[in-house]
Amino acid sequence: MKLKRNIPLIYIISALMWGRFFIPVLALFYIASKVTLAQFSIIMGVFSLSIVLLDVPTGVIADLLGKKNTLLLSRFCYIIEIILVAFFNGFWIFLIAKIISGLGVSLSSGTGSAMLFDTLKKQKRVDQHKRISGSISMVSNISMAVVFIIGAYLFSINPKLPAIVSLPFIVLGFVLTFFLEEPYRIHKIFNFKNYFKHLKEGFVYFKKSPYIKYICCLSLFVSAAISISLSMSSVYFAKILIPVSFIGVLAFVSSMITAFSSKKAHVLEKFFGEKKSLILIQILAVIALFLIALLVPYYGYLLYLIIPFISGFSGVILGDYLNHHIQSSHRSTVLSINGMFSNFGIFVLFPLVGALEQGHGFASSFFIFGLITLIGLLIFNLFFRRFIMR
Repeated sequence: MKLKRNIPLIYIISALMWGRFFIPVLALFYIASKVTLAQFSIIMGVFSLSIVLLDVPTGVIADLLGKKNTLLLSRFCYIIEIILVAFFNGFWIFLIAKIISGLGVSLSSGTGSAMLFDTLKKQKRVDQHKRISGSISMVSNISMAVVFIIGAYLFSINPKLPAIVSLPFIVLGFVLTFFLEEPYRIHKIFNFKNYFKHLKEGFVYFKKSPYIKYICCLSLFVSAAISISLSMSSVYFAKILIPVSFIGVLAFVSSMITAFSSKKAHVLEKFFGEKKSLILIQILAVIALFLIALLVPYYGYLLYLIIPFISGFSGVILGDYLNHHIQSSHRSTVLSINGMFSNFGIFVLFPLVGALEQGHGFASSFFIFGLITLIGLLIFNLFFRRFIMR
């Protein structure tokens, strides 16, 4: 049965698609490519906006066109992005590359998770989803860890080298995607009538579920805290006096911590339970932002490690909670709605953090970011407590 090869292929492709050697020095890579830090914040904000605008429409496409075809389109977008950032410089080229990347992320957002969950559902192995999802995340992060330690070294030789070396890995991931098997037969014809009908059904499905709405609102702030902190990590490391040549080693350790928390997420969730796990994710996200704002020289790296830990844990747990509350026919659409919330938070908060950093300094920007995250999460928890916190 061809479906049996999906899981091992997902393991391999997930590792390959994170073969982006410039990620550990992302902000510094942009600066070296003639993009200022303020422009970097704008680009990342526009990147998130493109995902916000495209996430749900592309989620519908995945449900109607098929998850495999959607993943192929997504990974082709990544190839175009890498070519642009590897061989060109400047704000406008990098902005275009990131918008194309945003389309790729939108196409894959929820689609990869839906492919995994539906494959397990078809094989009657849904009870293993949390464990397998965590293992896949662990493999991806181990791959990232190896890539990161090499990437920082490549950057020290030539700022463009990390992007150039990334290209073959992304291309191979694209090629292997052709060998995935669609878990369920697509029953709807892909046309404008069915597209808008399915889109409406997806939003109705979302509207009727207080639980899904709560997770999406939580993701808005938690994903922003994780994404912005990771994206600004190389600048943060420079602020706490860590040499650029050592960033790859720190990125390696961070990625291994994410791998560990992903792998053990199902064990930790079983120990804490659903309610406490959700609370723990939020508390750690807020604490991490305030600790980063302290800018403790050298040892500030240890405080930063909360971010990679909650990145792995929350990615597995929130994804599992959502998947168990969604029907297969609307899985990609509803997961994309969650992605839309996550990226809306990044779109709004990333440029704000960038502007605050330029005007008031790195420490003040993250302190204010922490306050906004704390207030936002408190409001959402108070609003949804009669549905969730009982």
